Amino acid sequence: MKLTISRGGGLAGVPVTTELASDALPADAAQALEQHVKAVVPATSPPTRSADEMLYTVRIESEAGTTEAHYTDSTLPEGVRELIAWADQRPERREEIGP
Repeated sequence: MKLTISRGGGLAGVPVTTELASDALPADAAQALEQHVKAVVPATSPPTRSADEMLYTVRIESEAGTTEAHYTDSTLPEGVRELIAWADQRPERREEIGP
């Protein structure tokens, strides 16, 4: 499984992409990733955002297929917020800043 979180917008407008692959994680962390990604559910319509809100794209690629969801600060579900915080703390993550 591969998790990709793209963030952009906000006041700074600098895009940040975080990637995390389950095969780079210890077994317990890979299981935790599988539990966390269950919170990602695509919305039926794209979110609208104010000029200073962050826009999040969360993409999960697995053997079952690909799921992609888009959120703003105000539409970000708590479970997805926890997934992002958890991924940001993993030392195995890869980050790219900029376009």
